[in-house]
Parts: sequence; C-alpha cells; structure tokens
Amino acid sequence: MEIMVVQELRKETAGDFGAGDPAARIEAVHVVPVEPGDRTLCGMPAEDMERLSYQPSGPDVPWLPADKRDWECSSCAEALRAG
Repeated sequence: MEIMVVQELRKETAGDFGAGDPAARIEAVHVVPVEPGDRTLCGMPAEDMERLSYQPSGPDVPWLPADKRDWECSSCAEALRAG
C-alpha cells in the first residue's frame, strides 16, 4: 500500500492573547492511503491536514520521520501494522 504522511494541526493564540495570527501546532501525525486518499487509517477526514514531504523508502523504513514520533497517531500505526 502506498501511503502519504500528514499532520493534523490545531491553531493556538499567543499566550498573551495579543494581536496576530494563531500559531499552528501539531496535534497528531497520521497515515493516509494514496488511494482513495480522503481519510486517514484511523478514519479522520484528511482534506484539511498538511502533507509532509517525508515518504518511506521501503517496507523496513519507519512510516514517519524521527522528529515527528512524539505525535504519532497510535491508531494509524496499528492499522498500518495490521494491513
């Protein structure tokens, strides 16, 4: 199965509630099958998620980059292992 790695972002306002755009923060990193590509393996809609440029290069390569492991979606990881 060919996959895309995407990150779910949430918007947060500055701590001082001053003017400015809310900052995007990572909520979770998910897996989306390329076909059909509209939902993550855990069932969330993927349309508003940001695609990462990372692409696993083989079956023994981790599905997400090392710097994103703190945000791994455990449901997507389990579904990927089971698939």
